This record gives sequence, C-alpha cells and structure tokens, in this order.
Amino acid sequence: MCDAAPCWRPGARAPARRGQERLQRPKPAWRRSPWAAPALAAALALGIPQRARAEAPVPLARLTGQVEIDGVVDEAAWQAIVPVPTVVYWPAFGSAPSETTEIRVAYDDGHLYLGARLRDSDPSEVRANSLYRDEDAGDDGVGIIVDPFNDDATALSFHTMPTGARVDGTITADLASGEPDWSWNGHWEAAARRTSDGWSAEMRIPFSTLGFQSETGRVTMGLSVYRWLARQNERHVWPHVPPRWPQAYSKPSKLMDVALTGVASRRALYITPYTLAGYSVSTPPEAERRPARDIETAVYSAGVDAKYGVTSELTLDLTVNTDFAQVEADDEQINLTRFPLFFPEKRQFFLERAGIFEFKFNASGDGRLFHSRRIGLAEGEPVAILGGARLAGRVGRWDLGALDIQTARSDALPSENFGVLRLRRQLDDPLSSVGGLMTSRVGLDGRYQLAYGLDSTVHVIADEFLTLKWAQSMRSPRLDEAAPGEAAPGEAVPARPIDSGRAVALWERRRGEGLSYRAELSWAGVDFDPGVGFEPYQGYRSAELFSSYSWLLDAGSPVAEVWLDTRGQAYQRNSDELIVSALVTPMLGFTLASGDSIEVLSRHRHEAVPEPLVLDGGIEVPEGRYIFHRAGAWLTMADGRRLRCDASLEGGEFYDGYSFSALLSPGWNPSPHFGLSGDYQIEAIRFPDRDVALDAHVARLRLKLAFDIHASLSAYLQYSSLTERTSVNVRLRQHIREGTDLWVVYDERVGGDTHAHERALLLKYTHAIVR
Repeated sequence: MCDAAPCWRPGARAPARRGQERLQRPKPAWRRSPWAAPALAAALALGIPQRARAEAPVPLARLTGQVEIDGVVDEAAWQAIVPVPTVVYWPAFGSAPSETTEIRVAYDDGHLYLGARLRDSDPSEVRANSLYRDEDAGDDGVGIIVDPFNDDATALSFHTMPTGARVDGTITADLASGEPDWSWNGHWEAAARRTSDGWSAEMRIPFSTLGFQSETGRVTMGLSVYRWLARQNERHVWPHVPPRWPQAYSKPSKLMDVALTGVASRRALYITPYTLAGYSVSTPPEAERRPARDIETAVYSAGVDAKYGVTSELTLDLTVNTDFAQVEADDEQINLTRFPLFFPEKRQFFLERAGIFEFKFNASGDGRLFHSRRIGLAEGEPVAILGGARLAGRVGRWDLGALDIQTARSDALPSENFGVLRLRRQLDDPLSSVGGLMTSRVGLDGRYQLAYGLDSTVHVIADEFLTLKWAQSMRSPRLDEAAPGEAAPGEAVPARPIDSGRAVALWERRRGEGLSYRAELSWAGVDFDPGVGFEPYQGYRSAELFSSYSWLLDAGSPVAEVWLDTRGQAYQRNSDELIVSALVTPMLGFTLASGDSIEVLSRHRHEAVPEPLVLDGGIEVPEGRYIFHRAGAWLTMADGRRLRCDASLEGGEFYDGYSFSALLSPGWNPSPHFGLSGDYQIEAIRFPDRDVALDAHVARLRLKLAFDIHASLSAYLQYSSLTERTSVNVRLRQHIREGTDLWVVYDERVGGDTHAHERALLLKYTHAIVR
C-alpha cells in the first residue's frame, strides 16, 4: 500500500499497491473520528485544540517577529509557537514513534510558515538523496497540505527534504483519482539543514500562491502536516486521521480547519521571456543519401509566458511561441495487445492545472475526452505552437478551465486552433459534483472536430460513490468520403449520434482498509473520435469488476498490510457482439513493516481473433479462439533503501504459444549528488507449431548529477530492439531563482522508423519578472 512509501514524486517507480496510492485521497459521512477524544486530550495538554473538521476552526498562531528561511528553527518567534501534536500514521496507527517530531505552523501578514525540528537517533542515516525539484530518491521529508478554499475537495501540497529540494502539487476531488497532480509549480521558499541530532526545515508560502476567500480579513482553511522517515518506513501526521482511506492524512476532507485573522489575499503577475539558440544535424538513411551529406540546421527562437492572478482563485496564463526544449523524451514501450498505447503528457505548460481539465473514461485513465498531447505533436514530432491562453481556477463552487491554443502549419498538419472549456460544480455534499467539458479542433483547411462530455460524481453514502459520464464527438468529413445518397464528398455528413457517443457508469467503494470494490460499464461508438482526446476502445463495450480486501496489522508485526484483490474485465465488439477479450486476475499481496511489498497473481484470459492480429515486432496471431493462463510475481522494494531493485516476472500460455516477460528496475542513491537508476524489460514469445519467435528488449538508464539545488545534470538513455532505436537525452540546468533558469540540452536519436541519425544541441534561458 502506498501509505508505506513516500508516495509523492512524479516519475516514481510504480508502487506495489494497486498503482494508485503514491501520496494521498473522500469525505464519507463521518465528521467525528473515534480517535478524536484521545487526540483532543493530547492537544489540550499542549494548549492546542484538536478535532478533525471541528465545528469551530482552530486559531492558527501568528508570528511575533521575523524569521529567516535558512533551515534553522532558532528564532524567538519560532519558539513562541507550540508544536502540533503528531501521531504515528504508518506502519501502525497510534504506535510509539521511533523518533521525535516537532512541527510548527504559523503565519504573518503575507505568508504561511512551517518550521520543523526532526530529530533522529542516527543522524548519519537520514535519507537525503535528491537535489532536484519535484523529485525524490527515497528521501526523508516534511510537508504541509493546505485547502485554501476550505471546500473539502481541493488542496495544495508542499514538501521538502533534508537537501532543501522542493516538491509541490495540487489535489482535486478529494483525491478521488488516487494521485495528486505533481506538475504544478508554485512560487514558495524552503530550506533545510542537517544537524547533530537529525535535521530541520523551514517553508514560507506566499498568500498569492495559496489564494483564498477572505471575509473581512478572516480566513478559514483546511490544513495538515506530516513527516516521512524513509529508512524506518514511518509517517507522523497531524491531525490524527487513521489510515482507513488511502493517504487519508492528505485528503482535503480530513484536514483540520484553522483560522487566520487580519490577512488578505494577494495577486501577482509573473512574466517569463525566453531565448533559445542551437544547432541540429540529421544524417539520412544510407538508401536516401545522394550524395552522403548531413543536413545541418541552425535553431533559434524567442517567446514569452505570463501568469496573472485575475482573482485570488482564478489564474490566467498567456504564452507566445511556446517552447519545450527541456522536456524529457517519451519512454520506449512494448505493445502486445490489440489496443493502442497511451503516452503521458510531459510538457510543463500543459501539465500545470491539468486536474481541472481531467475527463477520464475509465479507472486506468488511458481513455480521456481531453489529452493535451494532441496539441503541438504530430506522430510524435513537435509542431510549433504560435501562442495561446489558459484560464483556470475556481469561481464560488465552480471549477473553471478554458484553453485556446494556435499551432503553426507542419508537413503533416495545417495550422490548427484547439479549444477546451471545462466547468464543474461542487454540490452541497462537497464530494459530489456535476460538470461538462467541450473541445474543438479547427484547421485552416476547413476541417474540424468537436466533442462534448457531461459527468457527475455522487457521494451516495459513507464510502459509496456513483459516477456517470456521457460524451459525443462530431467532425467534418474527409474529402474523399460521403454518405451514400446524402451528400457529395467534402460536404458535412453527420454520423449517427449513437455511433459517435461514449458512456460510462461506475459504482465504487473507496477504502484503504477492509473492503473496497468497483463495478464499471463502458461503451464507445465506432465513430467516437475526440479530436483533442484519446480513445483506445472505439467500437467496443466493456465491463469491469474489481474487489479488494485489506488487513492492517498491529504494531510489532513484520507485516504491515495484507490484501487480496480480484479483477475481471471483458470487451465486446459492438458490430457483432463478439466478446473479443476477457480477463480474470486474482492477486495476493503484502507489505512488510520495512516498506517492501510482494504480490503474486494469475491471469486467466479468453481472446477471440476474428481476423489476424498483428502485434509489435510483426508477430501475427491467426484467426481463432484462445484460452490461456499465466502467473507472475512482483517485488517492490522500499524507497528508503540506498540500493534497491524492483522486479516482476510473468510467464505462461500466450495465444497458440507461450511467453515469458521480466522487468528489473534497479536504483542506487549513494549521495544527494549522484543517482543511478534503470529498467530492463524482456518479452520472449514462442509459437512452436508455427516456428515463430520474438525476443523484444527495452533498456533505460537514468543518470543524475547534482552539484547543489541550483546546478544539476541528468542523462536519459534508451534502447528498443523492436524499433532498433537508440536515444540519448542530456540536460544541464542552472537554476538561478524561481522562474529563471539556464538550460543546455543535447538530444541524439539513431534508428527508428526513418533509420536516420539526428543530433541537436540547444541553449535556452528563461528569466522571470515578478510584479
């Protein structure tokens, strides 16, 4: 379970526990925890009222003097603040802490502050491995989660480590998606120091970053704090919320109400121009070189981004000639299914506030009405973005998101305009909402694609939730098509509405302890094509049943948690009602008190192949019906280990043959200045009766060198035997201050579909101006 791991970094290794719980997550109908009485007694002993979601907010202490954000909590103003009474949350709630934790929270006229003294009986073993923004490597940490609107549904998360590196993110829908949006980067400060008895840290968060609703200078917001001890696999939290829900300590609905007085929200303007210069060289494949000559190109560009707080809750972003030179390359993948693969967004502009625009069709999240990778990319290659605007935030109970982007003409596409509008209203029950999303994609050649969707999540009772979604797409016809007897080629021919629709019904019980389950029915018309989305299941209907039971064991046990999962899935083709795929997967897993997790599973699969199916590597599966069985095991080692290696093995029947797959993911973090990690994946497939075989290999290596929190170098190397492609991405960053950075980026790709050899060296400078 993720509560046994740091759970909060983008790009992290997938957790063993259901892949959904790497930081935090709804507000059932309870407002008074059975733990409230002992928590209240402990708090009163320290002079601090303590009751989760209390009727009256807890007055937050105001600083009486200046503090310097240097990581040393030694000012008199800090000593006047009483530490909050933390409790052990994991691995056994309420057990005796292995180390002493002192966390203080306060505010002044313009900022929220956190000061922490985090003692450790063996200071040399404090995990301090990362100097990178938004990334950890099994570090110790301390964090604060703030619900500035006190709406029980949204929050901001701020985290720092013994190196002073920062991690921040946003939480929406009371973390119903299971994972915060770690792409958001707010403006705030943090510093940390190693000490003779552990380490200490300070944070200063401007009110302009938080945004909040102020009533005559009085503000009520939700708040929680926590400490993570990596090598002990131990988490301390306040308020005292038990782990009955995944990452319950950071769910907005479980935060402590606190009151601030004599404060006002603030708005800021950030203008960030950039300049870019570079040089690229492309060597065509041998067959096309007449004569053998490299294609050399000078690269230069300039642009600007701006961010303005329209209100304390609503932010406007503007971009001109947007550039993504520093974005890491996509991961190489192997596809052995009939459905297309999903590639996640990595570009910072589109990642920010992405949670507001979220409209997913299934629990896995690969099908979605809006997928920003459809903007500025064509067949994996970048398309220039001329400019755009985004308005995102809250207006009362409404979540509002609006996006408009104009791209330039490319070899594959005309100049296009992309539009997205998202509205979602929180109902009287803060965990219930209703909303809609509209997208448009209009090319200068006259072609267009439109889509809309309606969604609603209803908090039925306790931990029970019902989600309903409907979407429909529309488009102009291709120039060479027409509906018989209806129109000539090139004229608008509307598809039957039912064939271009998408529907989802989901009932689920959200729990981290005891019984949880999910039942989902989904349907996609054969003509459903969201022009700015991603839909892998066109022309299919599906059903999924999932159930899990989890046991949390007492303190002192070598095992912290045991769970039993069962998942069943089936896909039926709409055209002939043929069940093309069905899968049942029982799974048994447990998490040790050390944080290591082990899972064993079996897969029982039925596949109907009405016409030959071609998989990656050119492997062809003949027509027929197949029933096959497989088994596997996963090992996920605790992030607190300096040297670790996750592993998964799976093997068994595969259509009319058999296959074996393995994945090894080692990692080594001997110091905060050096980190090495990688992945090696092999898929070995054999069809003896047809004398067909395939061995597919994917290798990835990540090297990280950090001189301090300002200067760092990262290298990412990949190889895929299926595409015969090797790629290298090296990024050198000098972080001068918030929003001001110097980047040197080197990219090299060899092989792939074009078999070309491409190299590029780029220099990019961004400079933030704050008004």
